[in-house]
Amino acid sequence: MKKILLWSGLAVVFVAIIVIAVLFFSQDRLARIDNEYLYTLDGQWENARDFSEGLAAVKKDGKWGYINTDGVVVIQPKYDGAYSFSEGLAAVQSNGKWGYVDKNGTVVIPFTLASTYAFSEGLAVYGQGNYYGYIDKNGSVVTNAIYSEATSFHGGVACVKKNGRYGFIDTKGDAVTEFVYGEKAQFSDDSEETLIPVFYHEADKGMNTGYIDTTGKQVLDFLWYDANPFSEGFAAVCEKYTEPYGFIDKTGTYVIQPAWDYVEDFSAGYALVMKDRTFTYIDKSGNKITEKTYPKAYSFTDTGLARVAVNNGTGWSFGFIDGTGAEVIGLNYAEAMDFENGFAAVGNGKKWGFINTDGTQIAPMKWTGAFGFTEEGIARVQSGDVYGFVKLK
Repeated sequence: MKKILLWSGLAVVFVAIIVIAVLFFSQDRLARIDNEYLYTLDGQWENARDFSEGLAAVKKDGKWGYINTDGVVVIQPKYDGAYSFSEGLAAVQSNGKWGYVDKNGTVVIPFTLASTYAFSEGLAVYGQGNYYGYIDKNGSVVTNAIYSEATSFHGGVACVKKNGRYGFIDTKGDAVTEFVYGEKAQFSDDSEETLIPVFYHEADKGMNTGYIDTTGKQVLDFLWYDANPFSEGFAAVCEKYTEPYGFIDKTGTYVIQPAWDYVEDFSAGYALVMKDRTFTYIDKSGNKITEKTYPKAYSFTDTGLARVAVNNGTGWSFGFIDGTGAEVIGLNYAEAMDFENGFAAVGNGKKWGFINTDGTQIAPMKWTGAFGFTEEGIARVQSGDVYGFVKLK
């Protein structure tokens, strides 16, 4: 009897140890943190999306729902798929079909769609078979699914493809151009810019890229081999495949003469440029901000910092420069992401943490994955197959 009691007691202790271990390791997997800068929201999720409009999609027991910025579940996980909110609605999937819910979890567009996308300017792309159309926020069809490709709306127009050619429609579904273009348009990320580069793809046009406005009017003729969207009043263009890139203004006049093998759009007052396979930066006068070049570099963000990297012989070392070209955050990280909303994820090759624009590490390297802080001041983090969130104080 004593042996039985002894073994029973040991069994209880063993079970207790297992329970404590499970709780400990599950907490550790989430890498809970609470310091002067930020803390971990409650909840461990099988998958998660970034916060958007105050809510984030999260997955639990194979189903998707939504939490608010306090980590509270406000829409129970019951959907087979879910996307982020845009313009007050989010696409969710049930029984193989897609619909939309509002922030109260009310189904406002029923589950009848084969595929769905985010709302922009009051309309969303939907799919039926291999074709796409647009619906409004009531679920009413604005254009039937007749396009083989379709973009979101920008400045009142969207680029769509029909019969092998691209054209533009307005929010009523009416055509604002003919279907004559050979490539899908690139819209500017700068909301103030309304000119759109278009590619004619006709041999007798010579140089094939020009610009139209959102009414479909041709503003700049087909003068370039390649042309980017305008950003901060400038657009990168090149005249021939073998010739360098420069920047034009909205009259089509060069304001920075062609000199670069590769360029990116202006951002925060500077443009990333490449010559002979190394990168540097120029200002809006076309002057280099530094004579130093980098084998890997990225555009400036609105924080006034740009991510750069050098090869240290065994891998990459990342850091950040400011608008003077000074390395204000040393190239000490094996991995790094751009600053978003004042913070950047950085890694040591195994784990990720976060720094602020002063280079102060606001979270130690605890996670196997870390993503950008959203406008809500919340970042998604990952540890193995578990997702969670950290929130700024």
